[in-house]
Formats: sequence, structure tokens, C-alpha cells
Amino acid sequence: MIVEDEIVQAMFLGKILELWGYEICETATSGEDAVKEAAIQNPELVLMDINIRGEISGIEAAGEIRSRLGIPVIFITGYSDEETRQQAYAAHPAGYFVKPLDYDKLKEAIRLIMPQEK
Repeated sequence: MIVEDEIVQAMFLGKILELWGYEICETATSGEDAVKEAAIQNPELVLMDINIRGEISGIEAAGEIRSRLGIPVIFITGYSDEETRQQAYAAHPAGYFVKPLDYDKLKEAIRLIMPQEK
């Protein structure tokens, strides 16, 4: 599942993941939708932007998804400052990647979580 409020970026990331053999179950643009859709779709992994639409941030949504549903979350964000990293790490993410993405490193992180790549 991809959580990104910039539709073009979400579509591009979705295409990359499909090229790698993964299926995208849903794309959400807000924290509230991310939590709701994760509960419905039960994805194996969530790729989450930190700065998204809605009342709750990507960090808050990730924490809820991980604690309530047990789904791993990888943050993909433009924020590299220490304060944001510390807040994000409190949600116990499976990874933290700063844009622009290093797609090779992202692919490896995903493989570690989902080794059954098709």
C-alpha cells in the first residue's frame, strides 16, 4: 500500500513496485484514509510519506497501523532533519528513506520484509 498525497509520485512509485513484481492494493492520500484502508486491505507493507493530508500525520498513521494491525511501514519523505527522524523512529518503522529515493536501497529494504517477490 502506498500513502502519498502527491498523486504523480504515488503513481510513479506504484509503477516501480509493479516492475519489481509487487502488487499495489491501495493508494491513500491522508493519514485517516491510510489507517482505514490498511484495516480493510491488510497489505503486507505500507510505504508512507510523512507530510500528508488530513488531521493525522504520516507518523501518527504509521504508528497506528503498526501497533493496531502489525503491518510494517517504510517512511518515504523529503524530511531529513533529526527532529523528524526521531519522531518517525518512535513509530518503529521498517525503514526511513529520504527523497530523492535510492531505488536500489528501497528495493533491498522491501525484499527484506517481503522476500516472496514474484
